[in-house]
Amino acid sequence: MPTVNYPLAGLYILGLYGAFLTGSIYLRSQPLRPTTLSKTILLRLPQVTLFLLFVVGIPSILQFFYPVLVVLLQRDAVRFMHGEWWRLITPLFVQDGGIAGASFNLASLVLVAMVAEQLWGGPLTILLFFAGGIVGEIAGLAWQPIGAGNSVANFSLAGSVVICCLVRHPTKLVQLIGLITLSTYILLVAIHDIHGVAATAGVLLALVLNFVGQGAKTF
Repeated sequence: MPTVNYPLAGLYILGLYGAFLTGSIYLRSQPLRPTTLSKTILLRLPQVTLFLLFVVGIPSILQFFYPVLVVLLQRDAVRFMHGEWWRLITPLFVQDGGIAGASFNLASLVLVAMVAEQLWGGPLTILLFFAGGIVGEIAGLAWQPIGAGNSVANFSLAGSVVICCLVRHPTKLVQLIGLITLSTYILLVAIHDIHGVAATAGVLLALVLNFVGQGAKTF
């Protein structure tokens, strides 16, 4: 049974659930308008969130019946350097933290993706999930050569949610929670944790999307 690094686990919880709180409080602070009927519908049926849960959840469950899936799909720097290029993305579909790790990763995916989908819309949520996840996997080739889990991509979504809320004139409470959460990502980068790199990628992608006018679909 793998040992738990409790301080690091605490940073992961703060980084993901801080983003969820930031986005949730921000969304609730916005006045409803007749034109936001689509938002109400989306709250009931988060289609992209369900899609991501399906494509990540199915192989994550199957791996417990067919453990070879982890070996075939996990991040492996040596095998990547020998031409197994798919290992830049396939680690996002299996988990290396056992049942507890898989449960945490899938639960946090649902929470963070639901908020991201409301802010960004479906296509950009998928882009942010996979683009930031791949950036995190690239960092992992150097910092954590062996590993797997969709938590890296979750952090990309989390970073995009936090910065999206902070640049849109949030309330003081949203500012406070958002800035605390951002400081978590900075600390993770400082200790060479790939989740911090993925979150930073999400932040930068979100800033670019806002700058070019493709940004958050709501409000």
